Amino acid sequence: MSRLGTVVRFEFVRAVKKPAFWIGTLALPVVIVVVSLLVGIGQSAGTDSVVSSSSATKTPFRYVDDSGLVSESVAAKWGGSPSTDPAADRAAVRAGTLDAFITFPESPSTAPIRVEAADRGLFGNGGYSSLAERVLEQSVAATVDDPESVELLRNPPATDLTTYADGRVAPGWLSIVPPFLYVAAFFGLVILLATRMVTVVVEEKENRISEMILTTVTAGDLIRGKVIAMLLVGFVQVGIFVVPGLVGLLAALPLVASRLGGLTVDPWRMVVGALLLVGGVLLASALFVAVGAAVPSIKDASALQSVAIFSLIIPIYAAFFVMTTPTSPVASFFTYFPTFTPITAMVRNAVGSLTVTESVVCIVEVFVVAAVLLWFAEYLFRHSVAQYGSKVTLRQIVSWRRRSRA
Repeated sequence: MSRLGTVVRFEFVRAVKKPAFWIGTLALPVVIVVVSLLVGIGQSAGTDSVVSSSSATKTPFRYVDDSGLVSESVAAKWGGSPSTDPAADRAAVRAGTLDAFITFPESPSTAPIRVEAADRGLFGNGGYSSLAERVLEQSVAATVDDPESVELLRNPPATDLTTYADGRVAPGWLSIVPPFLYVAAFFGLVILLATRMVTVVVEEKENRISEMILTTVTAGDLIRGKVIAMLLVGFVQVGIFVVPGLVGLLAALPLVASRLGGLTVDPWRMVVGALLLVGGVLLASALFVAVGAAVPSIKDASALQSVAIFSLIIPIYAAFFVMTTPTSPVASFFTYFPTFTPITAMVRNAVGSLTVTESVVCIVEVFVVAAVLLWFAEYLFRHSVAQYGSKVTLRQIVSWRRRSRA
């Protein structure tokens, strides 16, 4: 008689009844909210001072105009006057008796404006560049009689872009947000499940009670029950993070929708993303369980666990490359390499570069690999359950296979 339900219920209840579970689960959202509030308050208090210090303000300065474009009246309005002795003015800047000395090159469009100035700090120094640019800009504008031309020089016109695909208006940038949430969910679940999945497998071996458990429950039911229970625990934690995040996202979308394009939900992408997420989480869980089944203690599992996590999340570092060049050989390798497939395929699905055929292949691949890994984890656990002092080696696995055939 299968005891799968008993294992699932026992492991799930045992995990969620611990005060440490809820403290750890609720602490992160609280910390994020508190830090966000503090950062927001600090930014609102400091933004004005930073902007004002880095913007152009009237400053005593001398200048040399090799371009012939600078208007003396405009320069005077900002505190400038032509230099009669550049060497002496540069020395005055170094001595701290003159704020700035500016050299306008013969061709400002190809050569930079050179500014030598007294230090005002990392943020305040930006005001000198703004000052030089503003003087040159207003001097050039003063030579133009048409107000419209002057406005175009100062503020380039905005563009309103509309693109079409298959005779319909193509979705904007916000269209990638819904399917991209699957990537974030997968990353969060991997981080949350890694230690938990390894621990629930190793603890029976470390406490040396596995033989007693396996007298009433098969190794397959025990492993599958632990995986399901820990997945349920992980979904509880993710739900606590996701609900506030979705509320914040829905509140922010109207503010950016007009700039990035309307929010559209593609049912096909959402279904593909959901299947890739489920298969990817099962694959990750089976990988972590295999790590736990191969080692005798939690201490021994740390190195292998880190390798397993890295093998799953490394595509994040190549996400931009995969999005911009989805047909390259490197992107194809990331798409079909088993542990890279979940994140890579979800990223490509979010931006619409994953074809229907590729979607089906990737979905089938992650579920098949997950099933194989879970079978392998059960096999390791069943044969190494009484192996307390050492890790499982390839030689041992080969010997187990030979015995089973004999």
